Amino acid sequence: MKKREIEETELNENVEFEGQSLFSRIKHKRQEKKQKRLEEIEKELASQETEQVKEQIEEVNKEIVESRSTKKKRTNLFYWIFNIVLILGILIWTALSTDDFTPYSMLHIDFRYVFVCVLFMALIIAVDVLSIHRMIYAKTLRSRWATSYKSYSIYKFTPLSTGGQPFMVSYLTSRDVPAVTALSIPMTKMLFQNVTWLIATFTCMIYSLTQQVETFISVASIIGFVLTLLLVVAILVFSVSKKFMNKVVSLFVRFMIKLRIWKDFDRHYNKIIIYFESYQKAMKAFKKPSFDLIYQFILNGARVVLTFSIPFFIYCAFKGYDPSMFGEFFVYTALIDLASHFIPLPNGTGINEITFTWLFARYLGGDTFWALLLWRFFTFYFYLLQGLCVVAYDTFYGNKKYRWIQTRNVLQKESEQFRKKQIENFRIEREKRRKKQKNNV
Repeated sequence: MKKREIEETELNENVEFEGQSLFSRIKHKRQEKKQKRLEEIEKELASQETEQVKEQIEEVNKEIVESRSTKKKRTNLFYWIFNIVLILGILIWTALSTDDFTPYSMLHIDFRYVFVCVLFMALIIAVDVLSIHRMIYAKTLRSRWATSYKSYSIYKFTPLSTGGQPFMVSYLTSRDVPAVTALSIPMTKMLFQNVTWLIATFTCMIYSLTQQVETFISVASIIGFVLTLLLVVAILVFSVSKKFMNKVVSLFVRFMIKLRIWKDFDRHYNKIIIYFESYQKAMKAFKKPSFDLIYQFILNGARVVLTFSIPFFIYCAFKGYDPSMFGEFFVYTALIDLASHFIPLPNGTGINEITFTWLFARYLGGDTFWALLLWRFFTFYFYLLQGLCVVAYDTFYGNKKYRWIQTRNVLQKESEQFRKKQIENFRIEREKRRKKQKNNV
């Protein structure tokens, strides 16, 4: 009986499938493949949802709670004020130290090149969103463009464009992204970003050694490169060797305790171990060459090129288009970025402004002050404004809207289940009536 029912079901499906158009058949096959892939992903994610993942999420939530404490708020406020005072001081120094400072009323700006800078900034944002979107889609098979953009904006905004990983993880989990995926995204993104950045800056630094560059900038860029290289190498080694990771982390935490910077060994040791174990899990997905690996490297490579190209077009806006200057400006921008890693301030605030002024004042003259403002807007200030807008939008409208969407989806599922149940009951009743009619006959 069961065999017959299965055969009839398959026959009905084949008849239904034959009646479909070519486009419908292709769509049907794609849906079937997607459903199978989704089931595999759900099984994989379910197997990865361990106690360790829960501990990591709890640690993330603790960091966010701590950041909202009165003491942390005061510290962040102090850094904000310090940041603003430092920027104002450097800008005033730039204006006063330039003999031929150009007043705003006398500026001659070609806004076509400013538009190019705006376009490049938009492309950088698009590249970052594409990177996050792909990582979410690969693990959920759901296209989450708005979530990708908002999580990226929050990552860049809090706090002061540095250390925003916990906020990004928290936001992704609040938008129903699986915890394993939410934890791996900021880590994987940072790793790809640092590796491509190191390749580009190393090439530029080697080239700069053959040129006459300010001694301080040259030394600062080398130190910044070495520090970042050590960090990335450590992350890569930790991703492969668990024993080495445990030893190094233990030594580091003990060293920090001896300096009396930290007090609790177990707390900080476990926190760092959990962090690097997440890297190990994230790196397992990229052990073999794959589309995702190539895709992420291409995106992050494009990001570096776009970022380092902006100062050249700012120069063109003030002094006119000169393609022979592109290479020199590209290399100098890489050195500025390297030097900023030498000073542990949010987004290299202070050192970025100083190195930019030193390197480009001879090319821009009295326009240096205005060029510096534009450059920092496209590389730093805009992201703070963008993040502020996203946070404000979610606070007043976005979170409420998302909760309503979740409620609506639940109601739709319940309605769909109810409809299916009604149809099933109707079929059962119909079969009963037919049997009765046959028996009566």
